[in-house]
Amino acid sequence: MDVLDLMETKVSAFTKTDLAIYEYLKGDPAAFAQKGYDELVEDLGISPSSLIRFAKKLGYTGYANLQYQLGIDLEKRAERSREKTIGEVYCDFILQEEKSLDQKTLDTLASWVTTASKVYCMGFYLSNLPARFLSVGLRALHGVETENPEYDYVMRQYRANELIILFSVRGGEQYRDFLKNLAKFPKSARPRIVLITMNPKHQLRTYCDSVIALPSADSVGPERLAIIDNMQYMMFNEMLLTKIRELRATE
Repeated sequence: MDVLDLMETKVSAFTKTDLAIYEYLKGDPAAFAQKGYDELVEDLGISPSSLIRFAKKLGYTGYANLQYQLGIDLEKRAERSREKTIGEVYCDFILQEEKSLDQKTLDTLASWVTTASKVYCMGFYLSNLPARFLSVGLRALHGVETENPEYDYVMRQYRANELIILFSVRGGEQYRDFLKNLAKFPKSARPRIVLITMNPKHQLRTYCDSVIALPSADSVGPERLAIIDNMQYMMFNEMLLTKIRELRATE
């Protein structure tokens, strides 16, 4: 508990002189933290001993100890209230994703990718950027046969030993009929489908064999949302490609 919060828990027991110090400190904590002992006593019109007694009531050894701690507390409050830079916001979400992503789920997907006869990486509009990146990465780095079909060309014959990785941030309405049609086939006769999303309650999840929900970035505001969504997708792709490299190194 910092000095300002601590004062509020003690205020009911303050004397008239204590209240004068309390009001001064509360009204201008920065000045209290910076002013010299004599100057503060003069401003308040109190005796030096009154200031020492006030500090001790808060649990400090004296005025200097109280002033030192107040300075630290004000710095911490300023840091907490400071608006994060764009870089800090992006880094926070990437680190959050790295910590939250279940490694067993990633292991399973890496195994599915390496055993599939072909991997289709799909995404509509902005979500096609990470889909295309993954398709290129799998083919260039690991020799996986991939395809990044345009939205208009997804309706084709898919095989049971193939894998579909679908990137859809929140809605995915464009792929609903496509997945519904695939779901009509027996599980043994259709490809595995993996949904990568920021929405754990995504409407397409019931049609998929696996759903990987990345941390939502809704709190950052619409002006940054699309950028962070794609950064998280790119981070996911890097983690998956790394996992595949580790898997193949043990084969």
